[in-house]
Amino acid sequence: MSDRVERGDGRRIHPVHLTLVLAPEPEVDAGTNIVLKIRAGCPHGCDLRGEIVNVVASGSAVVVSAQLSQFGGGVNETDECVFGAPDEVGDHVWMVVLPACEAGGLLHDEASLSILVKTRPHETSLAVWDVPTPVVVGHSFRIHVGATCSVGCDLNGREILICDESSAIVARAALAGTPWEGTRALYWTTVNLTAPWNEGAASRSVRFAPTGLRLPHDAASARFGFETVRPPQCSVTIKIAQKDTGTPVDDAQVRLGVYFACSDSSGLARIAVPYGTYSLDVLKTGYEAASRLLDVRSDLAVDVEATVIPPENPDAYWLFDPDKKTSST
Repeated sequence: MSDRVERGDGRRIHPVHLTLVLAPEPEVDAGTNIVLKIRAGCPHGCDLRGEIVNVVASGSAVVVSAQLSQFGGGVNETDECVFGAPDEVGDHVWMVVLPACEAGGLLHDEASLSILVKTRPHETSLAVWDVPTPVVVGHSFRIHVGATCSVGCDLNGREILICDESSAIVARAALAGTPWEGTRALYWTTVNLTAPWNEGAASRSVRFAPTGLRLPHDAASARFGFETVRPPQCSVTIKIAQKDTGTPVDDAQVRLGVYFACSDSSGLARIAVPYGTYSLDVLKTGYEAASRLLDVRSDLAVDVEATVIPPENPDAYWLFDPDKKTSST
């Protein structure tokens, strides 16, 4: 194809080719910003600085304009230009148009380029924390639930639902207006629940249906579990001390079946449990203690000896004893 077009008055018209230096992602969140940087090239290397490039929506409305402000290597470029993606979910087409212009006494033909972008709903996600376990059957307990949007939308006042295993709603709460400290946009609330009356493993689901928001959002759900137990009938006191020295071991995790506690500065941990037989385990980095079974029929005091585990020498692999001989087979 010739790069010269003759007008009726004999003046030559240069063609112009448009490309995107910075193109949008093929799929973006509805209502968010789309950023473009546009390049215009004339095969004769003409300087088109100062000319305006328009981004036109399907209804012929100009959504943003950008000036060709850079010229080098025979091509022209705009600075970054920004416009908003539609609020509606779906496929959208825009036309990038450089109108016919005259630059340096030379005529340049109109140039255009289409852009196709799909808009999607904002993704939402849920977090559940501070779930106590075990919980006494029929007793009330409290959890924290938070919801966040992939682009940080304000979710203040939106409703959180808690459902049981049969999908029946057992509690509901509204998200607070201030995001959780240290997060960008985790809107949260406290939810009060009542444990089921049957003993054993239990679970609940959290549901978030973001209705009433200006922009479309996907719904989200999450599940959390906990143990329900009989009311406590006696107390077990565990004293943890370092073997040989008798030094109390603090901040050790003590597990008694599904129950757990941490030892204090005196090496003591107390756990209230119903009658039964339990596996006692003590865990702390750098220490080792033998597991044992406890038959609990009344208040009980137990001493646990924890052995210090010598730290591994990170350089042990490289140590070489010249007095030892090695052989290979």
